[in-house]
Amino acid sequence: MPRHFAIVPAAGSGSRFGAGLPKQYLPLAGRPLIRHTLAALCRSPQIDRVLVVLAPDDAHWAGHDWRELGPKLETVYSGGATRADSVLAGLRALETAADDDDWVLVHD
Repeated sequence: MPRHFAIVPAAGSGSRFGAGLPKQYLPLAGRPLIRHTLAALCRSPQIDRVLVVLAPDDAHWAGHDWRELGPKLETVYSGGATRADSVLAGLRALETAADDDDWVLVHD
């Protein structure tokens, strides 16, 4: 039976958005914007693992408590300069975990 992995590229600095904080960490309904996406993916019974790909120097992730999202959530600190670089980093992180018939979904 194929498994389903989700990659959420989140290594951006948000400079084009113009906020003092990366877009993914801006508050929405009292929580960081990215949390809403991660919660939906982690709740899905069809998704086995959720990888959030962060910048190597991300200073904001650790300031939040992500434990309530459960054991599916995994962080990868190898995001790149572009979204494509971050997706590639997520795919590389799954290289040994995913089988040929597994599905990898990329959040955009």
